[in-house]
Amino acid sequence: MRVLIVSQAEKTHLLGLIPQAWALRAAGHEVRAASQPALVPTIARTGLPAVSVGRDHLFHQLLVTLKGLGFGDTAGFDMARSDAEAEGLEYLSEGYREFVRLWWHPVSAPMLDDLTDFCRWWRPDLVLWEPTTFAAPVAARASGAAHARVLWGLDVFSRTRSRFLGRLAELPAGDREDPLAEWLQSCAERVGTDFSEELVSGQATLDPYPAGLRLPPAPGTRHIPLRYVPYNGTAVVPDWLRAPGRRRRVCLTLGSGTPERFDDRYRLPLGELLEAIAELDVEVVATLSAEQTAGLGSIPGNVRVVEHVPLHALMPRCSAVVHHGGAGTFCTAVAHGVPQLILPEFAMAQYAFDESLLAANVTELEGGLTLEGTDLTGKEVTRQVGRLLDEPRFAEGARRLSEKSREMPSPADLVPVLEDLAARRRGN
Repeated sequence: MRVLIVSQAEKTHLLGLIPQAWALRAAGHEVRAASQPALVPTIARTGLPAVSVGRDHLFHQLLVTLKGLGFGDTAGFDMARSDAEAEGLEYLSEGYREFVRLWWHPVSAPMLDDLTDFCRWWRPDLVLWEPTTFAAPVAARASGAAHARVLWGLDVFSRTRSRFLGRLAELPAGDREDPLAEWLQSCAERVGTDFSEELVSGQATLDPYPAGLRLPPAPGTRHIPLRYVPYNGTAVVPDWLRAPGRRRRVCLTLGSGTPERFDDRYRLPLGELLEAIAELDVEVVATLSAEQTAGLGSIPGNVRVVEHVPLHALMPRCSAVVHHGGAGTFCTAVAHGVPQLILPEFAMAQYAFDESLLAANVTELEGGLTLEGTDLTGKEVTRQVGRLLDEPRFAEGARRLSEKSREMPSPADLVPVLEDLAARRRGN
């Protein structure tokens, strides 16, 4: 069968799709990956044929503009919240308006027409898409393809949608306003098809989080567990990583996408964070960009700063990892059973997403700890990393999560499931 992988031009969102893409390719299926021009070189380096569609989005430029206008410190729409206000119709409705206007429309609109034209020409049997690229399910529906979301974060999307539809149903039919459905309806009509809820949640959802960490599937969602297989792009394993460390090794990473332009909002500057961890009797490996490194000043003697090292090669050699709560780093730590200290304040996104929720879940399961807000000080970072290293319950909790992850179906195991999904669509 023909399979199309689709992501808006966001590298970290694409990378989570690649292991499943290669499992399908290895099984003999024809696989291509489509995105906007900026991401095409990254796709090409995965070994998959790249398809350039539409024009580049301006999402990050929009965030910078909003920050310059004084909107950079607002909380925004937080789909990870579970308090009474966050479950209310007013909050949910305004949140959908905000995300459609400032996120989902800006990233999908520039690729919708071209992606649909390509799908109608190439006729994929199956489209796999990351959850913020709504152009993909619209194009799949317009071309008759089966389609499924592949999550990179917790499925707050479906949970939020379920809450919203429940609140909306309490209103008289004439008073119901659904900003997401209205926008997707306009997208669908633009390319000659119609709206259904499958454009929001896919015909199936592949979820890389093991039991205990993942959110319960929303009603009506076909939930398919998928073992997370780390993929970091092209990389070379450095010689020093093959040598055993003389001290316990701690990884510090802020993810491949953390933009320096937001550094001024951190309560704990990066240099102080690094110095705090280095106070322990450990070897610190910090994966930082050249720009971040240039602003550090002096680097402690037990710190190795590298611009890029494949996390799936580094993580098994670590006793703990300190990071921002990004999905790729989080899932790689889970896969390798490494206790993690999560600092959600260092997350790259303008809007809160699932970093704090991921951190709370892993803390509850004793696979890690969390620091944020006024607790985010150098002294407290040192203390909490020390706990991860010295209290056996955290290593044990991380090991249990790793075992749960390994029990999930691999990308290769899911090939027959996806073949069946496509076959059922063809049968209709």
